[in-house]
Amino acid sequence: MTKPNGFTVMRIGFILLLSLLIRSTGFTQTNNSPYSIHAIGDITDNIINRTSGMASTGIAYRNNRSLITNNPASLSALDNSFFIGEIGVNSQYVVYSGGPVVQPYNSSTDITFKRFAVGTKITKHWGSSAGLVPYSEENYEYSGYRPVGSQGLLIPYYDQGFGGINKVYWANGYELLPHLSLGLTTSYLFGSINNKDIILGQGSSIYISKSDNTYYNNIYLDYGIHYYGSINKHWDYTLGAVYANQANLHTQTTVTIVNLDSNVLRSNITVGSYTIPMSYGVGFSLTKNKKYTFLGDYRFQNWSNVNSSAGDYFYKNSQRASIGFEISNKKVAYNTQFETSFFQAGLYYNKTYLYIGGTPINDIGGSVGWGANSKRSPLSFIVILQYGIKGTTINNLIRENYTNLSFVFSFRDFWYTQGRKYD
Repeated sequence: MTKPNGFTVMRIGFILLLSLLIRSTGFTQTNNSPYSIHAIGDITDNIINRTSGMASTGIAYRNNRSLITNNPASLSALDNSFFIGEIGVNSQYVVYSGGPVVQPYNSSTDITFKRFAVGTKITKHWGSSAGLVPYSEENYEYSGYRPVGSQGLLIPYYDQGFGGINKVYWANGYELLPHLSLGLTTSYLFGSINNKDIILGQGSSIYISKSDNTYYNNIYLDYGIHYYGSINKHWDYTLGAVYANQANLHTQTTVTIVNLDSNVLRSNITVGSYTIPMSYGVGFSLTKNKKYTFLGDYRFQNWSNVNSSAGDYFYKNSQRASIGFEISNKKVAYNTQFETSFFQAGLYYNKTYLYIGGTPINDIGGSVGWGANSKRSPLSFIVILQYGIKGTTINNLIRENYTNLSFVFSFRDFWYTQGRKYD
C-alpha cells in the first residue's frame, strides 16, 4: 500500500489550528510571579515538549518523531520524509505564602500558549526545526507604604510589571560523522517589559506615576553536540553538551512621568544594551532494550558578571540539575517497531541567579508525563503534571507553591516524497 504525499486535509486543518491558537492566546501571562521583578523576568526553563515529563531533562535525549530543542544536535535523529508540527499549552495554579502576602490575594491561575514548532528531515543527515517560544516572562504586583523625607512620613504606593521576551528560532542538527551530531540554534529575541511605579493619593487615586517601557531585541546563538552509540546489544548511550556565548540585547527605554490629572510631566527615550551571560550544559542518557531510558542534565549560567541595580539584591551564577526516566511501549507494525505510548518522571533543583538580602531564591520540584501515539492517524499528545516550590518565607520573603498542567499536541505526516510502501 502506498501512502499519499503532499498536503492532506488534516495537515491543512492542523496548521490553521496553530494559527488560530497563536493569534488568540499568544504568550500573555496573568500569574503573579513576585521574583520576576528582577533582571528580564523569569527565564523559561520548563521546556514544553517531549522532555517535559522528565523535568525538561533532555540535553542528551534523541527521538525520531518529536522536536527536541533542548539540544539542537538531537534533530538529526528525526525520521526521513516526515513533517512534524507541535504546540504546547500550559495551565498554572500558584499559592503564595509569607509575611508580605495578604488574604485573599494568596493564589492565582493562568493558562497560556507556550510553544509552536515545526520541523522535518531536510536530508538524510540534516534535521531542522523552527518555532516560537517565550524566553522570559515578567508579571508582578506589589502595594504597601514607603517612607518619604526625614520625618518618617509613609505614603501608599503600587508597583506593577508585565511583559517578556519572545524567541523565534531556527534549529539545525547535522550528523557530521557516524555517531556524532552537531547543532546550531539561531534565534531572534524580541519583546518589551513595562514597569510602573505609582504613588497613591486619597481614595487610592493616582497621585503620580512613572512608567518604564523597555524594548529588547537582537540575534542569539547557541550550539550543541551529541555523541551516541551502543555499549552492547541491550544498552545504548548518548552524551550531550550545549553552549551559548555572552550576548547583548539592544534596548530602547521610554520613561514617562504622569501626574494626578494625567498630564505628562516628563518623557524621554534612551538606548542601551542588556547582557545575557554565557551558559553551558552537559547531559547523558542510557537506554535499555530500546524501552527504558535514564537521563541526567546539568546547566550553568554566569550571572555573577551581571551587575545588579539595588543594594537589597544581587546576582550569582545559576545552576540547574535534573534527572529523568522514561518507559516507551512499542509494537511491531508493517515490519517496523512503532511506539504506542510512554510514561515519564523527573526531578529538578534550580539554584536561580537571584539572592535577596543574602537569601538564595531556589526552585525545586518534579514532574510526570504520559503520551500516546495513534497508529491510524498522524496525531499524538502528551499530558504533563508538574509541582514545584520556588522561594522561601525566611527573611520576610515569599514562597510560591505552583502546579503546572501542560499539554503537547503533535501532528506528523509525510512531507513531499514519492510515497512510502508497506508490505
